[in-house]
Amino acid sequence: MGSLVFEHVSGGWGSVPLFENLDLTIKSGTFTALTGPNGSGKSTLLKLIYKEIRPKSGAIYLNGTDVAAMGQKELARQIGFVGQHNYNDYAFTAREAVAMGRYAHGGDPESAIITEAMEACNITHLADTLITTLSGGELQRVVLARALTQGGTLLLLDEPVNHLDVKHQKSIMSLLCRLTSQGYTVICVLHDLLLAQIYSEETIMLKDGAIVAHGPSERVFTAERLKEVYQIDAHQIFDPILGRPIWFPSHSR
Repeated sequence: MGSLVFEHVSGGWGSVPLFENLDLTIKSGTFTALTGPNGSGKSTLLKLIYKEIRPKSGAIYLNGTDVAAMGQKELARQIGFVGQHNYNDYAFTAREAVAMGRYAHGGDPESAIITEAMEACNITHLADTLITTLSGGELQRVVLARALTQGGTLLLLDEPVNHLDVKHQKSIMSLLCRLTSQGYTVICVLHDLLLAQIYSEETIMLKDGAIVAHGPSERVFTAERLKEVYQIDAHQIFDPILGRPIWFPSHSR
């Protein structure tokens, strides 16, 4: 069984389910991008996984266990979540903020896991820095390190590089790729189709609560699919660094 399995899941916000009878399997140790226009169901899919939204029918299994049967503390030990909006209004140090991820385990601010997570995210030098003074890229690394300290191997990220400059986008996306090589399963909402093509192994393309395509990213992205889902024309440019072509939206002046 895959790391994450949806079986006949219907659900979403409001009285009318966005998803109807959804079947989906996401394999362990992969970097999967969730793409699709606004309102297609990307964030809703994540919320179904970590129980912010409960399915109206069907079941979601994480490593063979029905998520519905898991308490919030157990779920927090299994899943790390990085949302779209990470607030830094409170004067915690970076290490204190990262340590919050251990609350589901009873809390241990001196845990070696905290140090390891900070090292993985390259923020050990920020340990005593107040998060109110961090840049957007630094804060995103702190939030990701906090998710790593939770101890699970499934990471859910909702537009983790939104509002970051190109340098910090590359840094975060490269880190996520390294984490998959260490055994993590990464599911990441991405609006930037270029980033999805470059970094993700697999892509799930959504439209109106339905999966239009799911598979290796180089096969999911086609001119026909981009036209169908996004109503855009696209063309390919060969990237000599990646050694393969990438689809770009076609623009006319």
